[in-house]
Amino acid sequence: MKVLQFLFLFICVGAMAQAQPPADTSRGRGPRVDMYKDLNLTKDQQEKVKAIQDKQREEMEALRNGSLSREEQRTKMMEIRKKYSEQIDAILNAEQKEKLKAKQKEMQEQMEKRRNGGGGPGGQGGGNNNNN
Repeated sequence: MKVLQFLFLFICVGAMAQAQPPADTSRGRGPRVDMYKDLNLTKDQQEKVKAIQDKQREEMEALRNGSLSREEQRTKMMEIRKKYSEQIDAILNAEQKEKLKAKQKEMQEQMEKRRNGGGGPGGQGGGNNNNN
């Protein structure tokens, strides 16, 4: 009887694990957001953006695997992001740049809200930390 219970439990756990969508571990912080998804990029722009993102990802990965201090890594990562953002910006037209700026501003606000305990995915919740 215990063997049957164990098998049933094993099957249930396996089924629950399969029901979970696979996490995107490329950044280690949950699902990646495609900043360029809603910009109506042409096929040519999409290919160029993807190539730039691939190069950026390779540089970032090499940096993470290096021997720099945390602060040095952070500084280099910011430089890498800036370099590749400028390259992508050169590919976009004026309307796409405006949409991208708005999207980046929105994401920045969401990130700050989470940092300040405003809840949301990965946030702290309602910010009510009374210990009475």
